[in-house]
Formats: sequence, C-alpha cells, structure tokens
Amino acid sequence: MKKNLSVRNWIEDLPKRGRIAFSIDDVKNQFPNISKRALQSLMNRLVSKGQVCSVWKNYYVVIPAEYALRGAVPPIEYIDNLMNYLGHKYYIGLLSAAALYGSSHQQPQSFMIISNSENIKSKVNHNVSLRFFIKSNISDDFIQRKNASYGEINISDPVMTALDLIMYENRIGGLERVASVIDGLVDELKINDSSSALWTLYPIPVIQRFGYIIEIILGYSELGEAIYQRICMINKCFRKSYLDPRLKQKKIDKYPYNSKWKLYINTTLEVD
Repeated sequence: MKKNLSVRNWIEDLPKRGRIAFSIDDVKNQFPNISKRALQSLMNRLVSKGQVCSVWKNYYVVIPAEYALRGAVPPIEYIDNLMNYLGHKYYIGLLSAAALYGSSHQQPQSFMIISNSENIKSKVNHNVSLRFFIKSNISDDFIQRKNASYGEINISDPVMTALDLIMYENRIGGLERVASVIDGLVDELKINDSSSALWTLYPIPVIQRFGYIIEIILGYSELGEAIYQRICMINKCFRKSYLDPRLKQKKIDKYPYNSKWKLYINTTLEVD
C-alpha cells in the first residue's frame, strides 16, 4: 500500500474493488497508526456528508452513486459481509426471499433474515429495517448462493422459503398473506426434486398446512399431490391439527375436516 494513501481514499475506493462494507477493525488493519479519535472523527464526517452509513456497531457501508439520492444502501448489498463479520450463519428468507424469486404480491417493509444466533436483534437504520428470525438448525444444503451487485448472498431455496412462510406465518401477516405469497412462488416449487432431509426439518402440521393451501386454497392439485406423496415416501405420519393453530377450540366438531391433510378448517382464507 502506498504510504500517501489516506484512510478516506481507501474507503472511497472500496466500491471500485467490488466491495462496499467494512468494519472499524478493517480500517485499523490497513492503517495501524491512526488514532481512535482521528478515526472516529473521520467516520462522523463521512456519515454527515452521506458518503457512508453505519449499519451496525463499528460496521459501515459506503453509499455508491446509485444509492446516493436514497441515502441508504439496500441490505442485500451488504448482509453477507455483515453476517460474516458478526460470525453468524444466515440466509435471506420469508417475504424477502419470496420477493427475490418474483413473488411480489406485497413488498416486505423489512428485510427478513433467518439466523442461528439468539443474541442478534432486529434494528432500523436510515429507514432500513433488518428483521431477524431465529432458527437453531440451519443446513447449508438448502441454501442457495446468488449474486448481488457487490458480492454474494445466501437465500433459502424456493421450497424451504415456502415452508418457512408457513412456519412463521403468525409473525409475517398471517396465513392469508402467506397463501398469496406462496401463490407467486408456485412456478419455482420443484417438489419432486426436493431433498427428503428438508422435509424432516419441519413440524408435520406445517407440512399439512402447506399441502392444504397449495391443493385446496390455491387449486394446484398436482402440486398438492406431489407434496402428499413426498411425505408418504419418507414415512412421516400426519396427525389431526388445525389450519390456523392460533384459533384452537375445544369443540372441534363444529369445524369442517379435511381427511387427506387431517386438518380442521377453523378459518377461511381468501387469496387475491
């Protein structure tokens, strides 16, 4: 590195090298003689001028020209670097993953990330909301690597995205919204090509609701049958449950019962 290269030049040149995210430690490694006070003063100036933004404690993102008017960078451009910096496994999931696959029924207001860390908290910076969901067992087998403008990202494959949508439905707008989003994912769902191991990661009632929504609510009978046969192949047994687990009632006989999916239909779903 040239001796006359300033910290500011180094930061501003990051996008030219295909990178926009950096930590305070990255700067210190490049410029070990810079004082803490001088570095903090520089970062404050760059933030105030809209040249960088702080997205996490001691972690910053250069704002490229294409995002200058917005004054913030979409998380898809730095989430991989951030999660590596924090040392947590992750993938982009739920409504954010569905949107990236083309299911844009409703654009999510938050960028949704599933992580294995219980200590990471959702936060909002510069009108950008990072929303974290915790899953202790994250398997790389069902995560796809895709390109972003400044690097790569982890994203759940379409089938795992759909199953996650069902599992976390009570935190992302309910089953009706989830059904609409899954409808936009249908062309991406390759059930017969999915791994048996994937289905073992989810509670059976989640799979039952998924199959019922696909086959009955959305009307994709062949796809619903493929889900049913997939579960039969791995010897999973359905058990009586509710379509909406939040509306459990003691008098279950008053609800219609779907014998194939073994669900009491205790709610009505209307999909646009």
